[in-house]
Amino acid sequence: MSKDTGIVEVPFKLHPRVFQALGSELVTSDVVAVIELVKNSYDAFANRVDVRFGVDRDGNQYLEIEDDGGGMTKAIIDEVWCMVATPFREEHPKAKKGNKVRRSTGAKGLGRLSAARLGDSMRIITRTKVEGAWQLDVTWSALAKAKNSSDCTVTRRPYKGDDFTKTEGTQIRVTHLKTDWAEDEVEDLNEALSRLTSPFEQVADFEIWFTPPGAEATASMIETEKFLKHPTYLMKGEFSSAGDLTFKYVFKPIAGKGRSDNGYIEWAIMQKDINDSLKEKKVPLRKKPVCGPFEFELRVWDLDQESMAEAESKWEIKKSQIRRQIRAFKGLSLYRDAVLVLPKSDNNRDWLGLDLRRVSKVGNRLSTSQIVGYVAITADRNPGIDDTSDRERLARSEEVAEFERVLRDIISRLEEERSRDQEEDEPKLRELFNDLSPRALIEQVEELAAQNGTLDEALPLLNSFSKSAEKAIEQVEKQFFYYSRLATIGTISEMLVHEVGNNCSALEAFALYAKEWADGKTIDQELLRKRMALAEQAIATLRRLAERFRPLAARNYKRGKRTAHLKETVDACIETFSEQLRNGKIRVESDLQGPDELRIDPGELYPVLHNLLDNAIYWLHHVKDRERRIQIVAKREKSVVVCTVSDNGPGVTEKDLSRVFSAGVTRRPSGSGMGLTVAGELVESNDGKIFLESPGDLGGATFHFSLPFVG
Repeated sequence: MSKDTGIVEVPFKLHPRVFQALGSELVTSDVVAVIELVKNSYDAFANRVDVRFGVDRDGNQYLEIEDDGGGMTKAIIDEVWCMVATPFREEHPKAKKGNKVRRSTGAKGLGRLSAARLGDSMRIITRTKVEGAWQLDVTWSALAKAKNSSDCTVTRRPYKGDDFTKTEGTQIRVTHLKTDWAEDEVEDLNEALSRLTSPFEQVADFEIWFTPPGAEATASMIETEKFLKHPTYLMKGEFSSAGDLTFKYVFKPIAGKGRSDNGYIEWAIMQKDINDSLKEKKVPLRKKPVCGPFEFELRVWDLDQESMAEAESKWEIKKSQIRRQIRAFKGLSLYRDAVLVLPKSDNNRDWLGLDLRRVSKVGNRLSTSQIVGYVAITADRNPGIDDTSDRERLARSEEVAEFERVLRDIISRLEEERSRDQEEDEPKLRELFNDLSPRALIEQVEELAAQNGTLDEALPLLNSFSKSAEKAIEQVEKQFFYYSRLATIGTISEMLVHEVGNNCSALEAFALYAKEWADGKTIDQELLRKRMALAEQAIATLRRLAERFRPLAARNYKRGKRTAHLKETVDACIETFSEQLRNGKIRVESDLQGPDELRIDPGELYPVLHNLLDNAIYWLHHVKDRERRIQIVAKREKSVVVCTVSDNGPGVTEKDLSRVFSAGVTRRPSGSGMGLTVAGELVESNDGKIFLESPGDLGGATFHFSLPFVG
């Protein structure tokens, strides 16, 4: 007699309500439901799909999706269409039609249930060239009332009607609609259909036609508005599987001169910029990205009144139409194999969090309302980037997190380029106070008085001075905000953190291994000696750092008490950047002749050279077609030593030549715009001069600075 253990295998059971719930509750909106059905037409290799509203013989409104795809055979209906969450698309990711191949957009097997959200009844007519036509009839409420899933059936019969005339394809008609498709809902659907395929490139052999409600309504093909083809700012390019970013930036104002630039950024420097932008939150460094390669195109407009007025005149289009066209595509749209992934609904246009990011730094940051963006991935090369079952967001994963960080970095670079084209040359600090001086105003008033002028004639002079003074005050406030951060120790704190952190790691590794030895564990003596040598090297480096910054920490520190040796400081800077120089394959050449002792404190000369080298190394990571070089040369000219730091990087544009030393001016996405400002202030405050030449000695940027020598 066997003993009853009480262990029983209880099978899962699905209540019939699951058919209605998956469609009506999992799909977040009626618009998304229609999009899912249209995507099914694309997967069926349709060349044309019609989305139309109509009224049947009984006066009931219906919504119809009709395509000229391959249709469904009896076997596909019974074994695939009638199987919820079928893995058919996952197992057959590519459809073929003649010599053409199309990657399927669906994989979860739930798209067909979207119809349950739209209306209670659904009729499907599908025809293949092989079998003829079949008709399917589904009533979702009836399925939900069944007692168990085995009672849930779909009626399939041979189609005998005459209202579907295509030689092959499928027609889905949804009746007993649950939504009153008013004007706003219809407009939302039209915009969503416009976004389903990329507005930047025509998907081959796939057209969407739309017929809105109304007795007089006619079908029209969904097309991209012409205005969207003429952005003020454009950035397009690709992110490779190795992590290198290649892009082209174009500034094309409605009036005035534009410009274009090509850019290249290595994965190593992109990771550094991303980590810098994340502040405290850091991410692991990788040899290559895990998110996979992708292509992108970002189109941006200025939406202020002046820009809108110019666009209205240029394109002969009303401002309201311009805003409507941009609104239809606003934000960043993600396409997989040329078909939309995100955003499916208006609620999730900002899936990348651009507007929230903008709150923390309004300045030059873009909002979703200004961007029409396109990002293209493929299922084959980006397998880790997948959307959730409700089609409203990306499923969280390591690949998705990295993908989003890289996209935000790309947008930051676009924002910096846009800011560069928006900014006017800013005056130097000493020039800002000129507009605050009343001298010119007094002279004008005195001249007016000599001519027996009236008060009414003097008021415009006062108003003009007032406006000029207000603008100057605004500039002074802006500049002093940046100058309040000019403490040398603040500008090189990042370097200190990096150096101290690296050397502490070496000390910790030695300490842990020494502890194991002290605890009596068997250890590798050779490894212990290597770690001890690294620890000794770390201690020596930390001592040099302490000595270097001792004058800045001393309460009784006074400028002019100490002098600096140029070669020693240059060597220290090169040593600091040794890892970045090695990883970036950058060759440094130095020729330091003549007097070596300069009238500047070592603690002030170091940040000058540090900032110039840091700047050169950063931009050399944007070079891929030639050997990367930095050249440091020094020579005596009368009573000063002129030091030159050159690189063969991309150089500096003519517009930026006069602005690079201004506070807050930067072309680095995570930069503060203070490095060169500090370098300039330190040189000039020690009776020296500094200027930039581009193209310079090596074809890139060349910084020259002079300082008095001790002699």
